Amino acid sequence: MSDLPRAPSLRVWTLTDAQRFLVLAVLIGVCTGLVVVCFHAAIELVDYSVHDTGTTSLMQVLWPALGAAAAALVVRLVPASGGSGIVQTKSALYVSNGHIPFAAVPGKFSACVLSIGTGTPLGPEDPALLMGAGIASRLGQVFGLTQRSMRLIAPTGAAAGIAAAFNTPITGVLFVMEEVVAGFDAAVMGSIVLAAVSSVVTSRLFLGESPLFSVPEVAAISHPSELVAYTALGVVAGLFATAYVRLMSLLRYKLGAIHLPPTVGPLCAGLMVGLVALAWPDVLGTGYRAMDAALHNQYAWSTMATLAIVKMLVSGVAFGAGTPGGLFAPTLFLGVMVGGAFGGLAPAWLPMVSGPQSTMVLAGMAAMFAGVFRAPMTAVFMAFELSGTAGSIVPAMVTSTLAFLVARQLHRQSILDLVAEHEGAVLPSARLVRPEAPLHVEDAMAPTPSSSVLVLDVAWSAAEARAMLDNSATTRVVVQGRSGRWAVADVAAARVAAEHELAWAAVQHGDFRTDGMAASGFLSVEPVYPDEWLDVALRQLARAPLVPVISRLNHRQLLGLVDQADVRRAYGGAAPHEA
Repeated sequence: MSDLPRAPSLRVWTLTDAQRFLVLAVLIGVCTGLVVVCFHAAIELVDYSVHDTGTTSLMQVLWPALGAAAAALVVRLVPASGGSGIVQTKSALYVSNGHIPFAAVPGKFSACVLSIGTGTPLGPEDPALLMGAGIASRLGQVFGLTQRSMRLIAPTGAAAGIAAAFNTPITGVLFVMEEVVAGFDAAVMGSIVLAAVSSVVTSRLFLGESPLFSVPEVAAISHPSELVAYTALGVVAGLFATAYVRLMSLLRYKLGAIHLPPTVGPLCAGLMVGLVALAWPDVLGTGYRAMDAALHNQYAWSTMATLAIVKMLVSGVAFGAGTPGGLFAPTLFLGVMVGGAFGGLAPAWLPMVSGPQSTMVLAGMAAMFAGVFRAPMTAVFMAFELSGTAGSIVPAMVTSTLAFLVARQLHRQSILDLVAEHEGAVLPSARLVRPEAPLHVEDAMAPTPSSSVLVLDVAWSAAEARAMLDNSATTRVVVQGRSGRWAVADVAAARVAAEHELAWAAVQHGDFRTDGMAASGFLSVEPVYPDEWLDVALRQLARAPLVPVISRLNHRQLLGLVDQADVRRAYGGAAPHEA
């Protein structure tokens, strides 16, 4: 029988957990983008039905109250849909291993459509963030991700939600990294970028490429003297942001201390909003139309100043009463109006101010965002993405930095930290880090030579090694074999090895991992580098009494040693090594 050629075997292609995570990030972005498109459309539909169809003055007062009460009832029925959204997402990352109840998605969707659509002066961006995180959590469970990947899935969905809500992918990525992850983690950055971009691409297929509102011409700074005006605006925005955060905190605690039925508080807040809106209807809802009008210089400076104060009060009352909605839109509204009012007043006493008012308005918006949320990098790139021109970067950078510094100096906590504290959660914040910097290996290592450790030279003969050991008062030895492996041992074990030519030859070669060498007292140990976190050395010290520290440029160059006493001394008050 002749040999027949074998059919080529087919390899089953399976994705690793990391690969599945990246593919899932794109799917999360697409699904979140579709949900956010429906979310915006539903809010616009309710808003049009309520406010643009010729309702009476009585109904204009009642609609915000009825909508807020109905939204509170939804939260009562679906408790997972309550809260700010950002706190729940951070809790999923740090507490609940990435799990967010999927009921939060339809619950948050319904509650915020009812409240914001009928006129509650809050925004849809924070709810969109939670909905993205909830979608990501459910898809992660369906895909069977590991626990570590599930912990990172919530910020991935959050980035998709906030990017689709703003229609600005960079803003979504940076905000999640600054506020949700509270730092820049390379392990999650790739998935966050993929989710944000795919969600924006999806939303733009339906909503177009324009961001939240159209931005007219933005002029770059033409003369250094203009920086004086933007510096003053940054300080003013920082003061206003501090007042806003303190007011929101005060109202949240004061109104929360009044024990009322779940729907009564939002109902009363809605009635107040409706009454105020009879005189200032621009403060209702998201306020995007009013922001667009301010950017196109359609308001007097006095009108914008008044709208800023009124919006601050009504949004504080609505949020303090527990009405569903987010804080992004009110913060942007305040920034636009503060920047516009400042830009209208500035030419009278700052002649160096020139160019279109839209530049000042955009810079004020970025400054207010940085002062309230303590996310200056997000604020700068938000101004850039909204304007689509690099001319907005420098003004936004100046105002955002100063507003951030002023607000942090006057009130250490951001508004998100206050909300988390009110909800009983203690979550990490990039702006509330501990004063002690993390320690590196170089902060603990003892330089060589050491009086308690002898470094054996494999070029020595067995007799030379015995002589060095006999004349040494050390208790331990460290050696690197010609194979490149490192090992530690006590002096007695080293003397035994030096008394036998075969054993010394094994030491010289670096055969520390064999059973014989392990039994003779030589423990193989992985060296560390001075710039690594001290935690890396601690893991090695669980298996060996000391760890060698070597150079990255020359793996045979011993720079120092680390033992448990060195680690205790470093954590006992030694300052981290200054670079």
